[in-house]
Amino acid sequence: MPEHFDQALATGDPKRLLLFGAVAEAGSLGAAAREIGWSQPALSQHMSALEKDLGVTLFDRTPRGIVLTTAGQLALIRASEVAASVTGLRRDLATAFGLGGRNVRLAGFPSFVIGPLAAALGTLETSAADHPDAVTRHSYEVVEAEPPEALTLLDNGTIDVAFVFHHEDEDPPRLEGATTIDLGEDRLDLLVPERWNRAGQIHSLTDVAELPWIMGCERCRSTAERLCRRVGFEPRTRHITDNPGAIQALVSNSLGVALLPQSARRTTAVDGIAAISIAEVGTRRISALVPSELDTAPEITDLLDALTEL
Repeated sequence: MPEHFDQALATGDPKRLLLFGAVAEAGSLGAAAREIGWSQPALSQHMSALEKDLGVTLFDRTPRGIVLTTAGQLALIRASEVAASVTGLRRDLATAFGLGGRNVRLAGFPSFVIGPLAAALGTLETSAADHPDAVTRHSYEVVEAEPPEALTLLDNGTIDVAFVFHHEDEDPPRLEGATTIDLGEDRLDLLVPERWNRAGQIHSLTDVAELPWIMGCERCRSTAERLCRRVGFEPRTRHITDNPGAIQALVSNSLGVALLPQSARRTTAVDGIAAISIAEVGTRRISALVPSELDTAPEITDLLDALTEL
């Protein structure tokens, strides 16, 4: 064995030096014990063992706490170096191999992924780049999934967070063992080709009752059909796609009208479209479903905070 390892091991358990650093910084055995979650007698035994290993007295006990001896002051310098070395190792491993943080698996519907979710993840990535010395860096994986599929993936443990939506006249999605977190509203706009609305004559759903419709996913289609029936007509579906960009392309080329959430147009707005806000259409709400044991985990709360700040 190399001599420096042999000598280091001969001084006893190096963890005791880190514990000593905690005691020195806290100013007393009792305060240090509370901070690290140890009992004071157990911590005191480790300090006695460390002093025996080193052959010196590291601190004197007083009614107000501890006072470091000269040897203790030297030991504190080395304890700080050991702590920095261990922390540096974790940081180096995290940088080189993506270790030190949790990999969070996300599932969201297309318009949410290309809009708010992509923007929030970009914010977190920028923040991580601005703080390269951070010990823990989380990574995120995204898959597209409509709400029913996302809930199934969450229920079977394939993902950690499901981003779903529901129209304001529906109950929010629930899943046993998961916490539902409301992320706010996402207003629906009626999209019509600009040349079909040059006079600004479209103000309600009934104004497009005779026009062809472009429908989205099954849930979006169900909502659109329900809203149209509520005002007295059956929409004539011409095209079906769950791709927000494709929906806008079809509308801009005068192939139909559609309902699309504002979030879907945040980064993929297409020219040639009139986006009309109609009260009778209402809004939909976006929620995140998270396993109850993870709803306060920093990797989750950091992401949710980034989403709410958009």
